[in-house]
Amino acid sequence: MPTSSEAGGQAAGDAGALPPRLAEEGANWIAEQVSEELGGFVPAELVDLMMELERAVRADFDDPTMDHAAMSLHLVERFEGEGIPVKTGALTREVLVELLHWEDEFLSLAGHARQVRPSPP
Repeated sequence: MPTSSEAGGQAAGDAGALPPRLAEEGANWIAEQVSEELGGFVPAELVDLMMELERAVRADFDDPTMDHAAMSLHLVERFEGEGIPVKTGALTREVLVELLHWEDEFLSLAGHARQVRPSPP
């Protein structure tokens, strides 16, 4: 699924540069979109934590354009470190990739588009 992030814009990881109020709005919007799409409840606090951990991963690996598939692997490890279940029936890599795509959409709509490498097939 091509995303707005693959079309260009600011470097990935620039979500950290969002004003706190806009970041909070983004987490709420993403949580609402994903909850509707997946037919379950995704708390905005989870999305906010994902965005925070994602910024840390990009910085730790010095890879601002890391693709979503690779990012989801790192996020699973970080979430496990936070004590958040990341198994089937809970938060999975597939859900994380979906959240990342919705984050791309929000950032684009908010005028903070980012660029990430396409995930391998």
